[in-house]
Amino acid sequence: MKFLWLVGTAMVSAMGVAVSPAMAQTVTPKAAAEPASPASTAYPTSAAGDGNTVAGYNQSRWAEDWRKYCDPSKRDDFIDALKCVKLTEDGKSYVTFSGELRTRVNITTNPNLREVQQQRQDIARIVGGADFHLGDHFRVFGELGRAELQGINLGAPGGNLRNQLAVQQLFAEVKGKALGLDVGVRAGRQEFFDGPQLLTVGRDNNTLFFVLDGVRAYARGKDARVDIFDLNYVTYGFQGISDDKTNPDVRFSGATFGFRLSPKLFGGSKLYLDPFIWRLRNRRAVWGPTTGLEERYFLGLHAYGDAGPVNIDWTVNNQRGTFNNRSIEAWQAFIAQTYRLGNKPDAPRVGVHFDYG
Repeated sequence: MKFLWLVGTAMVSAMGVAVSPAMAQTVTPKAAAEPASPASTAYPTSAAGDGNTVAGYNQSRWAEDWRKYCDPSKRDDFIDALKCVKLTEDGKSYVTFSGELRTRVNITTNPNLREVQQQRQDIARIVGGADFHLGDHFRVFGELGRAELQGINLGAPGGNLRNQLAVQQLFAEVKGKALGLDVGVRAGRQEFFDGPQLLTVGRDNNTLFFVLDGVRAYARGKDARVDIFDLNYVTYGFQGISDDKTNPDVRFSGATFGFRLSPKLFGGSKLYLDPFIWRLRNRRAVWGPTTGLEERYFLGLHAYGDAGPVNIDWTVNNQRGTFNNRSIEAWQAFIAQTYRLGNKPDAPRVGVHFDYG
């Protein structure tokens, strides 16, 4: 059988349900903040698969680097002291504390396109984390989150919308140099942003981010990188930290590559090509009244970056596999690009977005 598989804010939705694209989280950067780097690498951090870092801030707190605040003369306010609490006198071992409080109201009229009472979601996300750097080669990152949800016509909220306390992330990382490359391994519960945003995204509109348990390994050079991973979905509970479980039935694995194109192209550019090969296996996938084993294989190419005033984000992806011994064949193309009207970075942009499946 052939059918179309649609994706939205879910990372790789095992249900195949189309939803609205994730809303980007807005942060107000400090004027004095410097660009952060998740690791000491010559490969550009904005294309390294760890999310986008702007003025030092990243949606994933572990991808931020605040070592400069180990020097008290560079701190702007008392909160900066929490970004580098020295554990050793030389500052090679230190801890960075982070936190977030987000409130949000969603009002949806005619939910599910039916003539029913409107839905109002009063959302609050409370997150606290600590990033322990023990020397130059080892770190442990932990993050707890609380999800609060009130309102009207809420239905049956999931654990990612209402949760008393959850371990949102907890992983260890070992990194270093090998053959002139920056290499590392992360093991544990973690967010995953290495891919096109219509396929890999943290679901920011939900109260708690989408996370996975498993292992990621990476190698980065000056103009190329590779990220290999083997992860399982996490199913959130509703109570304390003991009921957020790894789902052994849903496994996501594969490799994402990255190549930096010559900056001389088009008279000056910052362009990247990321081929990816992924597999999604769900032992209890549901399609209509049928529950069965589903295996999907993704072979795609993601091209993105800036060429003068033009920004592109193009993805072509082929899916093959089986669901309950029935074949899966699908093509996808996500084409988005904008043109900046002016020379300043904050100049308005016009653009076009086209999706095909």
